[in-house]
Amino acid sequence: MTRFPHLLSARLLLLGLLVFVQSAVALQRDLIKSPNDTREYAYLTLPNQLQVLLISDPQADKAAAAMDVAVGSASDPQDFQGLAHFLEHMLFLGTQRYPDASEYQKFISSHGGSHNAYTSVENTNYFFDIQAGHLKGALDRFSQQFTAPLFNAEYVEREVNAVHSEFTSRIKDDGRRMFDALKETLRPGHPYAGFSVGNLDSLKDREEKSLRQALLDFYADHYAARKMRLVVLGREPLPTLRDWVQAKFSQIPNPADVKERATFPPFFADDYLPAKVEIQSIMDKRSLTVAFPVPSALKAYRAQPIGYLSNLLGHEGEGSLLSALKAEQLVDSLASGGQFDNPDQALLTVRMGLTEQGLANQERILELLFAYIELLKQDGIRKQYFDEQATMLEISFRYMEKSEPIHLVSGLASALQHYPAREVLHAAYDLSDYNPTLYNEFLQALRPDNMLWVVMHKGVESERKSPWYETPWKQEKLSPDLLARLQQAQRPRGMHLPANNQFIPEDTSLIQASPSPKPEQLLEKPGLTLWHATDVSFGTPRSSLFVTLRSPLALRSADDLNKTELMVSLFKEVLNEFSYPALLAGLDAELYNHMRGVTLKISGYNDKQSVLLQEVLLTMLSARFPQDRFDIARERLQRSLQNAKQRAPYEQVMARLQRFLIDPSWTEEERLAALDTLTLEQVQQFKEAFFKELDVVVMQSGNVSRAASLNIANMLEQLLLREAKPTQVARPRIVELNDNSLDEGLRWGLPYDVEHPDTGFIHYLQGRDRTLEEQARFMLLAQLLASDYYAQIRTEKQLGYIVFGTSFELLEVPGLAFIVQSPSATASTLAQETEAFLSQQASSLPKLDLAQFDRQKQALISQLEKQENSIYERNNRYWQEIDRENDQFNTRERLITLVREQTREGLAEFFAQLLTQRGKALVVYSDRPKNQSLSGTQEIGSEQMSRFGRFETGH
Repeated sequence: MTRFPHLLSARLLLLGLLVFVQSAVALQRDLIKSPNDTREYAYLTLPNQLQVLLISDPQADKAAAAMDVAVGSASDPQDFQGLAHFLEHMLFLGTQRYPDASEYQKFISSHGGSHNAYTSVENTNYFFDIQAGHLKGALDRFSQQFTAPLFNAEYVEREVNAVHSEFTSRIKDDGRRMFDALKETLRPGHPYAGFSVGNLDSLKDREEKSLRQALLDFYADHYAARKMRLVVLGREPLPTLRDWVQAKFSQIPNPADVKERATFPPFFADDYLPAKVEIQSIMDKRSLTVAFPVPSALKAYRAQPIGYLSNLLGHEGEGSLLSALKAEQLVDSLASGGQFDNPDQALLTVRMGLTEQGLANQERILELLFAYIELLKQDGIRKQYFDEQATMLEISFRYMEKSEPIHLVSGLASALQHYPAREVLHAAYDLSDYNPTLYNEFLQALRPDNMLWVVMHKGVESERKSPWYETPWKQEKLSPDLLARLQQAQRPRGMHLPANNQFIPEDTSLIQASPSPKPEQLLEKPGLTLWHATDVSFGTPRSSLFVTLRSPLALRSADDLNKTELMVSLFKEVLNEFSYPALLAGLDAELYNHMRGVTLKISGYNDKQSVLLQEVLLTMLSARFPQDRFDIARERLQRSLQNAKQRAPYEQVMARLQRFLIDPSWTEEERLAALDTLTLEQVQQFKEAFFKELDVVVMQSGNVSRAASLNIANMLEQLLLREAKPTQVARPRIVELNDNSLDEGLRWGLPYDVEHPDTGFIHYLQGRDRTLEEQARFMLLAQLLASDYYAQIRTEKQLGYIVFGTSFELLEVPGLAFIVQSPSATASTLAQETEAFLSQQASSLPKLDLAQFDRQKQALISQLEKQENSIYERNNRYWQEIDRENDQFNTRERLITLVREQTREGLAEFFAQLLTQRGKALVVYSDRPKNQSLSGTQEIGSEQMSRFGRFETGH
């Protein structure tokens, strides 16, 4: 019998009414939490068996909630694959109390929040955040989705189209294509082997059952309160949150005959392993993955057997497996970890990025892998390694910083499906059970005869194709000779287990110096500027040390951009063995190139930051790059530039827009042409020249004193600047769109050829100047327009799955962007619909309800006022202010004031004027057929380019 979840029986209705006269459910407050965590926690179980975790944070600027349901795509019926994912979409579209399909989304967005959901193999997770003062109203709408969803027939076809658009938008995604092929290797009928996304073919009416009926049946069969885990975070006291939850969520049905989680058979048929699978990629990428079926590690979370072994297999320091593979030029990256860890089984995987030589010598890679595994079996189970991991986890837990509320509640709701509520905050950090017997049990599963060997590269040819993404793939059994050779693989000279980690912090005390309200400039001299802030407000012994090395060489040409990027890539190679132990010890060194040079960010526990900095600088100055590593890095950059053509259409048109607007910039084609003749000697010479003319800017902030920062500056001066010429490096400029040479009634158009069946489209509106007043207006317009654009283009018109409006600021030049990727609509259609939307909004904005206008204004202000949750997050904001040369560090505060001053009438007039300035609009698009012009636009050629102005940066 079909059960309609919103038509409750009289008995359940009576139960719901009785909730309000029953005594409140007792709160359990004995959760294990970090000493640095000021939030209050409690857990409870409602009468309908819904398990709930409550979090009270009086300082929170955002409230949040999440519901995790223990059902996912593994439970899809064979005739309706993708049904769990489709249900996730439909659940948002109207409830008995709030029948408007957009009510939930509009309430969230108009109060400064966001919402989303995901469907995994065994879980579906729904979550949102919102301004803290509006949690109660959001919970009322959120709870109704689980107590009384409508699943209206009128939205079924529309939302199937949305699911299909989601499918087609990723049809050329190599990750999904690979997974689709790998599902074919699983045991026949395994629940993980289904088509989890769904499309128009898998989600349609059948003779025996309609899609909507299947949806209702699935909800009734699998959605029950006892399979759900709810997490709510708000400013309110725990008893208040408890009362809200009890009133709003106790009516979720908990039918006795709901289907419980099934136990799954082993992933692979008994005679399938060992096997090799080759999969064709669309992008020019090469990877080799070895997967071993192992027991589930979920219940052994205090021993973390997969984590313990993966930490050693994936180590990147001296003597590691990665070092041995790199020494023979076989791989350029390696990672190890667990996958699909469920209560029945798991996979332990080792994934490597291959060089061309590695692709040609895969068996040698396997020999080195199994030689290292044998080393682990002989001597890898050491208390020393366990203690190092346990120490770092304990320090991380003790000094835990806040995470974003929306991510916290979503993650905890999922974790509650696996861990006791009392331990849910601590379980991932609880490495307290040193269990050599268990580690050896898992190690014994890492055998040649128990492996799935997966290779993905562009050159795979096969008539066999995966069912949904049509990925060419093939498989073969492994020969006894190969297995015997792998079993007896010899360890090469230099391969050994990790040494003691010298970077594990020893001093985690907090300094007693007075905190700095903002960074202060301690030093300014030709070629060197130093900023410092003491900040222990997060209660952690962490700091950030940011050093930018600006050089005029970085901006000169496509060739110099290539040289800068390759130089940084080679620096990382040289530094990796030394810096990786620091990373394991919570000290991250991030090195990257940008338009003005190179930046180094060292963040984490401050105890040994100066040691790491000195080693990094000395290595950079003295590095001589090996030819083999240069060849690999150059070929990797070449593939990356070529692969840009295979990215999603909306990503490509967004990148094209940015390249057009930022001056100077270069296309992938220009960079590839310059890369063609680039030599190691040229990069080596470029590196030497790079350090001869520098402008160095430094900021250190966190658990550090002024003296420590001055010592850092002295080190930089001694190492970098004694022989370098001080210089000034200008920022890039932004192309200023205007009406020069534009025919009346037209806007600028920029077609772009994209190798994808979907249309990519972006309509960009540019601000008139770089003032904060202009930025405030554009940010408020984005806040007002974004959700309505999504509702009209995506929800109502069904023109694409990827649809969003956003503020699009580049180097302080404000902008608005309306972006779509569509599997069905042409660029002309998208342009017409977007123009109509903007015109409609311009007409309705002057008549917008004042209360609604003020709500949207406050929603934006709440985003600007958002608290920083870590010293690293705060320091990144400071760093942006230094880049824009604002020594008051008050851009955020000034924007808040300017947004608050906006009036409905003033903004409406500004928006209307903006739309009349056709020359400030630019449409970038891909379409079918290719190179087709877009009506109503004037395409930009070299003649028009020469007439555009540039926004002056003033820096």
